Formats: sequence, C-alpha cells, structure tokens
Amino acid sequence: MAKFFGNALGKAFSVVLAVFLLVGVAFAFVGCESDYPQIRITIQFNDNDSDTDDTYVLNYRLNRKMYKQTVNHYIELIDAGFYDGTVIHDYQSNRMVGGGYTYNDVENDDYRDLASLAEAYDALSLTPSVWADEEYTQALNTLYGETAANGHGIDGEGAYTNEKGALGTYTYLDSSELPTPKPVVSAHKTSDGSDRKNIPYQYNAVTSMFYLYTGSSASADSNFCVFGVLADDDSSTRFDELLSAISSYTSTMKEEDEDYVFTEVQDMRIDDAMTEFGYYTAEFNIPKVKIVIESIEVTSY
Repeated sequence: MAKFFGNALGKAFSVVLAVFLLVGVAFAFVGCESDYPQIRITIQFNDNDSDTDDTYVLNYRLNRKMYKQTVNHYIELIDAGFYDGTVIHDYQSNRMVGGGYTYNDVENDDYRDLASLAEAYDALSLTPSVWADEEYTQALNTLYGETAANGHGIDGEGAYTNEKGALGTYTYLDSSELPTPKPVVSAHKTSDGSDRKNIPYQYNAVTSMFYLYTGSSASADSNFCVFGVLADDDSSTRFDELLSAISSYTSTMKEEDEDYVFTEVQDMRIDDAMTEFGYYTAEFNIPKVKIVIESIEVTSY
C-alpha cells in the first residue's frame, strides 16, 4: 500500500512539475519579446539589365517599444503571408507605397491592371485596436494611429523619423471624404493602458498599406507612423541600388522615347464604410515595370 501511494505521489509531483515548467516557458517566451523585432523584405525589380541582381533583400528593425500596436499589427499580417507577391502600386516623389494590391493576370503583359486585396485583408482575424463605439463592442479592421496627429505622445528619445528606406504606415483617406459630423472611434492605448474615446477616425484608418521612404533628408511626419528603419549597411546599400536601378531604367527609356514616363496615373476606388459614400477614389502613380514584394518575413520577434 505504501509503495502504491509513493508511486502515486511521485506521478502527481511529476505532473505538477511539468505544468510549472510549461508555465515558466510560456512566461519566458513572453518576456523574450523584443522591443526591436526585425523583418526581411525581398523586392524584385526586373530592369532587363543582365549585369545587375534584380532581387533586393532589405532587413528592417522595427520599434515596438514606441509603436507597439503598429508593429504587432504588421507582424500579424506578415505571419499570415499577406504581403507575399504584392506590388508597389504607387510610386511617388519621395516614397513608394505597397501592401494592398497585386496585379491581375491579363494579356500583353499589361501589368497596370491592379487587383485590391481588401477582401483578403477583411477575412483575416486580426487583433482589433479600433472600435466604432465607446463600449468596445463593434471592432473595426483598422489600426490605432500611433502618430502625433492622433495625440500619441512619445516619451523619451528614440522615435523613428523619415530617413532613406524608412518604413511607415499609410492611408489615402482624407478628411474631405468623411461625412459631417466627422466620425469618431474608440481605442485601447496599450502603451499606457488608457482608453481613448471620441478620437478622429481619419487618424485611425490604416489597414495594411505601408510606404518605403525614398527621400534623402530625414523628416518627421505627424500623420503617419514611421515604425521601421533599415537594420544594417548591406540593406542600406541594396536599397540605394534599387533606387539607382529604377532611375537608370527611367533614364534609358527617356533616351529611347522622350515622352516616356515611369509611372501611369490611374484613379482607384477604395471602399470604406465610414466615408460619406462608402468609398472614395485615390490617384495612384502605377509603375509600368513591376516592383514586386516577393516576400516579407519576421526574422526576430
């Protein structure tokens, strides 16, 4: 009998010990979540130059310490494989915008026929950070804007600003597209645990899009959150080489056809139930040669 109880107690102790170990591992995993996770963006641009490598690998350091909800939102999208195979759909003077479109398969290589990924985005079960009501019962699929324009204060030094290659949130929504009175939303601000109610929707309307900053001078932007910067010298070099390849391609085409432009202007419809008519239009400068985001992966959490 004593032997039986001894074995039973031993087994019970083993089970309890295993549970404590599992809990400890779980807490250790949470504790190991970095303030500065890293991701890798692989971009393909085929400039028809056999002497250059058409694939550009860019490593980014993200600032979860100051933009926790933003970084976690984009990491969720990355882990879902949402960005793989998407394209740069809007090439502006100081940034290239991606993260929301791919190309339809059409004849004659007419790659300017964009296909929105809004439905695929809506189908994902992302952690909500914005609600349409003060009781937090009607979750929206948009991201809480950790920006100065939205009253998101940053304590201490280390906030990211626009510099060459910087990674930032993006939306085309303008206040003129919203009804009167302007819609307001609620949010949980995880940086200090406070609730925020009656804040402008326009600053909390980001979904999946982002930009890569191509300008040469560093600057701040109160409307968008710069949550990532190039992580190493090799990535900075490859980013410069990507911009150089695009510039060289454009210059060569201009020599062949003086009327050539690298981008084609097109108005695109963007559905948004919070806007006055349930949608609005935005002007895209669509590259004539595909700039493809082959993949984005998290390399360090």
